[in-house]
Amino acid sequence: MFVHQLIHQKAKERADGLEVVDVRIGLGYTLVELSNGSAGLSYSFTKETSPKDCTVMKEAGDLVGKPAGYILDKILSYNLTDSSLALACANAIINKDIKQNDIDIIDLVRGEDKVVMVGYFSPLIEPLKNKAGKFIICERNPRGDALPDFAEYFELFDCDIAILTATSIINKTIDSLLDMIKKARIIAVMGPSTPMDRSVFKNRITHACGSIVKNIELAKRIVSEGGGTKRLKPAIEKRCVY
Repeated sequence: MFVHQLIHQKAKERADGLEVVDVRIGLGYTLVELSNGSAGLSYSFTKETSPKDCTVMKEAGDLVGKPAGYILDKILSYNLTDSSLALACANAIINKDIKQNDIDIIDLVRGEDKVVMVGYFSPLIEPLKNKAGKFIICERNPRGDALPDFAEYFELFDCDIAILTATSIINKTIDSLLDMIKKARIIAVMGPSTPMDRSVFKNRITHACGSIVKNIELAKRIVSEGGGTKRLKPAIEKRCVY
């Protein structure tokens, strides 16, 4: 099974009786709140969404009250808005009650390590540049010193540490990225879109580092107003499962 299929399976096992209480599809993130008092986040692929008319989500206005399982089924879609919505729903289920720990990926980096980051995690860039022997960023829309995403195949092949954006679950590239990694000591999937359960990655990763929504009302407001990761900080708490 592929990663998104395993996420679907794992979340549906715990979705019985759960209903959607609220949905926010913002410019930066998508949020789903469930009837068990939890909420989950997922990245919104707004740049890649090209609706044929002014409607991005065909079911807008009809999502609240739907069974969680109905929303989870959308992770099997190739529509990025549907997939993001489903992952947010899955995260509301999978990430509920994840306990806090003090793990920091930076602390695991050795001076001789080659670190490859797929995606752009701004707060980690300078610390990794300063600590790693070699640090490379691969990004679909390169900025600064980042390489284009087609460099991933060559750079992940021999890296010691791989840091992968969880948005790769939404566009279903995560399995390909994991296949490219041959010798890494540490493989971390990171970002608020991360389902923090290593088994859904077929235990091919060492760390699943995501977030739980602590202040749901604040998070909903920030998402609705177009906020991104930086603005969401007061409403979420980072967690890491390893």
